[in-house]
Amino acid sequence: MIRTSNDNPFERRLLNRVDSTLSLHYQAISSTDALKDPYDGNFSLPRYFTLFAEIEQVDSVQRSQMQLLERENERLHGLFQAVNLKIELLTGAIYDGLAKLLSPIPQQVNVSESGLSFHAAEAITPGTHLHLAISHLEHHYHIAATARVVYCEDEDLEGFRTGVYFININPSDRARLAQDIARKQQEQEVLKPFVNPEE
Repeated sequence: MIRTSNDNPFERRLLNRVDSTLSLHYQAISSTDALKDPYDGNFSLPRYFTLFAEIEQVDSVQRSQMQLLERENERLHGLFQAVNLKIELLTGAIYDGLAKLLSPIPQQVNVSESGLSFHAAEAITPGTHLHLAISHLEHHYHIAATARVVYCEDEDLEGFRTGVYFININPSDRARLAQDIARKQQEQEVLKPFVNPEE
């Protein structure tokens, strides 16, 4: 087992943590790059990762144009609204398929607002800086962050349990993680009476 001293400014152990099934893409980066915006163009983000954000931008422009059209021509607005609905349904189906096809195989990840732990195929030296692309395909969110490896433990057949804390994560992404953690905890509370006490 390789561990470093606990220098996590967020003290992850004190925050709410849950196990979640996430797709995780990571790459080693320099300590200087770890301070950059996680969505910086120099980082290699998977194509499916940015596709949803790009579609959202187009939708935003389209919605404002549709509001203008509604005031000017109601019949034309109704026609375009029907066409847009069809396009949205097709886009959603294509996006879901692409994301599942192109994303890494989802794995059990222990996640908090300040970091996460996951199984890596190879040992990653504590102190290494990583760029992370985190996806929850079921709940349609993608988060980019930079992080620092705190520990790496050999777990035989499962690979190396690797713990990281976030160095740079957008506040909106941290809030999204917090929301997902709260949702998962609520689900666990609902299921608690039905869990076998021997497990």
